[in-house]
Amino acid sequence: MCGVCGRPATGWTERVAPLDPGAATARHRAVRRLLAGTRITVRPWPGGGWQLADRAGRRHHCADLPALWTTVRSLAGPVIAPDPADLTRSWTLPGDEVPRPDPHALVVWTAAALHAGPGPRGLTVRAAGWRLTEAVAPGSLTPGSLTPGTLTPVRCAGDGLTVEALSGARTLARRLAEVMAPAPQGLSAQERRPPVDQTGLR
Repeated sequence: MCGVCGRPATGWTERVAPLDPGAATARHRAVRRLLAGTRITVRPWPGGGWQLADRAGRRHHCADLPALWTTVRSLAGPVIAPDPADLTRSWTLPGDEVPRPDPHALVVWTAAALHAGPGPRGLTVRAAGWRLTEAVAPGSLTPGSLTPGTLTPVRCAGDGLTVEALSGARTLARRLAEVMAPAPQGLSAQERRPPVDQTGLR
């Protein structure tokens, strides 16, 4: 159930990070970090979803995070691009190197990796008490069987942050840690102010 509007929550983003009163602020902060340098601006849309403005000033309404990052990719290309020299397939940051677990930053980053990244990567993320796994077609474990944007969340125990991927796991883990880092103290009053309406923000 959505913690903001009382409607049934659908999708993995709401399951991992319920839409509580602080959801819009936390998700917006993570989105802004990933969009830095793209000249694309995004803000929560009153009544649900997100409003995106591209470099030409055109506005787009996106119903949820997957739709937002799909639109961003079409306008600006991937926002999460691992170092091609990084061939690591699994990387773990210990608990003392990981910011305070933020499930909203986790779903923002993971949605971006799935929908505005370099394509299916066999992605598995363990952080903030969750194990998020990119879906694979039944009976097949080959990279070509990955279904873009489909993800299975499962509760898990343990501290730290782990990313598994076909390649680039170290780069992805460090980028996720950056997005989950606490908000800088120098944010403006406008950035600190929570949005007026968070209904339906996904």
